[in-house]
Amino acid sequence: MASTVIDSLEKAAEPDEKWTRVRHKGRRRPKACHSVAPSYIAGGVSNSVRPSSLSVPAIMEEHKRIKYQWETSACYHGLQEIFESRMSPSNISDAICFGTGSFDPEDSSWEMKRKAHIQLAAFLFIVEQLQRNSSHTIRCIFQEPIFNTSDKAFIRALGHEVVDSPTGFELVSPTTLVFGIHLYRDVYAQIIGKCLPAMFIGTPQEVWEECYGSDPLDWVELNELNKRCDKVKFPEDTGYTTFSSTTIHRRRCNET
Repeated sequence: MASTVIDSLEKAAEPDEKWTRVRHKGRRRPKACHSVAPSYIAGGVSNSVRPSSLSVPAIMEEHKRIKYQWETSACYHGLQEIFESRMSPSNISDAICFGTGSFDPEDSSWEMKRKAHIQLAAFLFIVEQLQRNSSHTIRCIFQEPIFNTSDKAFIRALGHEVVDSPTGFELVSPTTLVFGIHLYRDVYAQIIGKCLPAMFIGTPQEVWEECYGSDPLDWVELNELNKRCDKVKFPEDTGYTTFSSTTIHRRRCNET
């Protein structure tokens, strides 16, 4: 998975409101803005499956260790506060995670492995919170073209589904939680192109506006997402860019 925007933007919120309309100041141009995703990024097409260097038990042990460390962090407690202090949507039927990156990256990068594990832990924690308000089990689906055989087996060992692109895009519905951190514009366009999900966690409109500077951002679906959702900034993973420039968008009850 590739990060597209890593600069944090200033955001102003109304007093005493957790969910708010996020605003930005100035026209500072963020770094590393991309509009087209390479084929190996989530949403692209993988022509071959990479060989695995880690076993599923090894990935599982690493995940348990990193997840435990994250659960003691300010990021975890901030996310917990967000979902426990506000009524979560009760109509979530499924949750789709796009582009975590590999838990067994080709270059064995510790930073990339850690980011993948933290994003997975955060995604499953959010699903767990939403599950409390649901009368049925929320289906969890993962789409990441750079997954190798161990990555896929690990996710399935957790009890979840792995699909190939473009199946994940086609499964997005008005009752879906979409989780996609630092993805490319064309990937987001495919995610929200068919309909507005119940909850979208990813790069907000103001970050894309900063990317394009004075050029008009002709993106109807993103404008609709911005207008029809309440928003709150995703808590930072202190010392890392794991969730930088990321916003939780919750579609309003009267916006169907």
